[in-house]
Amino acid sequence: MERTVVLGCGEAGLIAAASLERADETDVVVVSDRDFHVFSFLLYDVLEGTPFADACLDLRSVFRDKDVTFVQGIANEVDVSNHKIELRSGALTFDTLLIAVGGVTTYSIDDRRHVSDIRTDAREVRDGVRSPDVHDVVIVGGGPVGVETAATLSTIPENVDSTLLTSSHRLLPDFPPRAGRLAERHLRHRSVDVRSDARVSDVTEDRVVLDDGRAEQSDLTIWAGGVRPNPVIQRFGLPVTDRGLRVDRFLRCDGTDDVYAAGDVVDYPGKVNDGYSAGREARTAAKNAVRDVRGRRPREHDIRWHPRVVHLGDNAAIVAMNGVVHAGRGPALLRTVAVESYPFFWKSLY
Repeated sequence: MERTVVLGCGEAGLIAAASLERADETDVVVVSDRDFHVFSFLLYDVLEGTPFADACLDLRSVFRDKDVTFVQGIANEVDVSNHKIELRSGALTFDTLLIAVGGVTTYSIDDRRHVSDIRTDAREVRDGVRSPDVHDVVIVGGGPVGVETAATLSTIPENVDSTLLTSSHRLLPDFPPRAGRLAERHLRHRSVDVRSDARVSDVTEDRVVLDDGRAEQSDLTIWAGGVRPNPVIQRFGLPVTDRGLRVDRFLRCDGTDDVYAAGDVVDYPGKVNDGYSAGREARTAAKNAVRDVRGRRPREHDIRWHPRVVHLGDNAAIVAMNGVVHAGRGPALLRTVAVESYPFFWKSLY
């Protein structure tokens, strides 16, 4: 029987595995460097006091009773011509490969000892803002993660002053301009000090230094910068750009017939890095992998409809789709329903 390997088990890898598991023509193997997955959108609930475990998915438990083999390991390289993945623990062969190894945080500083990455250090941030020694908090990054982090902290009744720094001239630079204005207005109303055109060059124990020489007092610095493709893809021998693996309109890696990719590691015209895109790409890639096994033509990835939601805390959110922006309780309700139904969503998938 054919073997399809999903390399990476973030949200894109999980959705791909769920789609592939339903196909009888292929065995599914999932490879991950860790045995749990953290849902990034639930990290804001962790900041508010939700147990960290509630934001995690136990991968061994998820796959235990399913027709999916879980392998915990780290990929050193991929030999596409020989259909082989070299893991630190040994080699794994495949007939079809789906790469979903995700992204890593982009930093503009070399010394990271005094920053907490919101994507990996949510518990540290939660404990920090509740410490009597923390009064000034600086969040670096004006994209959705930075805005949502600042908005969440503004609703926590602690004695902290928050500053949000963005190197861009406005918040949410990848959204329509109105979204950035609405986000800034909301944060300022919540007493968050928003600074634009503020590029960070260094972070020390008690301050954030900007490239123009100015410095901001900071007892806790939270990094919420952008994401770049996982650098491990440089060792896979596949065509890459600075934005990720080059893929065709079917999400098949350039120059291959049986290697697909999805999530933060792919690059194509109109690509957006967020959870919604990752999920859509994972479904397309998985379905095309199955169509290949069945000898059917692949289908193009459709990116025409792409709602993007930014949570603003309490009962407020911004939703943007195809240039239309709306803010208020309606978008917040949509996000709340999506977040609270997610455990049921995964149960239905697996």
